[in-house]
Amino acid sequence: MTLASSIKSAARALGIPACGIACPDADSLLAERLAAAGPVPFSPPAARRLSWDAVLPGARSAVVCLFPYRPEEEEDGNIALYARPEDYHRVDHRYLARLAEAVAALAPEARCAAVVDTSPLADRWLAWRAGLGFYGRNHCLIHPVYGSFVTIGALLTTLTLPADAPMESRCGDCRRCLAACPGHALSETGFHPWTCKSYLTQKKEPLTENEEAILRRTPLIFGCDECQRVCPWNERALPSPLPETGEARVPRLTEEDLALSVRAFDRTYKAYAFAWRGKKLLARNFSVINEKNK
Repeated sequence: MTLASSIKSAARALGIPACGIACPDADSLLAERLAAAGPVPFSPPAARRLSWDAVLPGARSAVVCLFPYRPEEEEDGNIALYARPEDYHRVDHRYLARLAEAVAALAPEARCAAVVDTSPLADRWLAWRAGLGFYGRNHCLIHPVYGSFVTIGALLTTLTLPADAPMESRCGDCRRCLAACPGHALSETGFHPWTCKSYLTQKKEPLTENEEAILRRTPLIFGCDECQRVCPWNERALPSPLPETGEARVPRLTEEDLALSVRAFDRTYKAYAFAWRGKKLLARNFSVINEKNK
């Protein structure tokens, strides 16, 4: 068994269901894609998204992992699906830490650094280069088995490993996501993030009337799942095998939850991704969305 195969086998043994390898040999293609995609909210400038060495000097490969989050049964709620279980940053990092230990046992000379989407690197690009999915028209990475209901983590390493082959798009003629987007952020010409509802629910600047109208088009007060809900690949996506997906879920925040003091709210919900922008923003979104019911 090759070292790459042994690392992938170790990932599966840890419960990580999808693992591939990417190498920084196509950064020119990434530069072109980032330029075409335009700005990405809450992300650093494109130049930083190209620099593996800024994260791990001497990085030669990335062991990229997908962490599915579709539950066995979806609850009625007002929080995006990915943010209902424990914060995926915490969960993914725990798995990656265990994988780093496995890599160290296989190759003691290797240096590793775990990254999730808070690193400057373009995580969907890493996953695509690692053969773990294709870019959908909704600009999500789509895995053939788990759909786009996945988060992405990677272990940068100084090991030189063979890269897996990227996948070609499998969207075909489907354009359901374009029609479903509440903010018309998706079009044939690309993704326009400033009218994406997921972005608007996390935008701290005051919302315009049009932006408030976009929020009211669906009940979620954090995030937006519309382009994913209508995707045929997600209709048949398997539930997550990760036990964390089904544990301590928070599908909904109520008016009473949002009346808590900032300290009490943070203490109660600090382990969830929806808390990262603070209670005040969630309360604003709740108020805007529920105005139509008053």
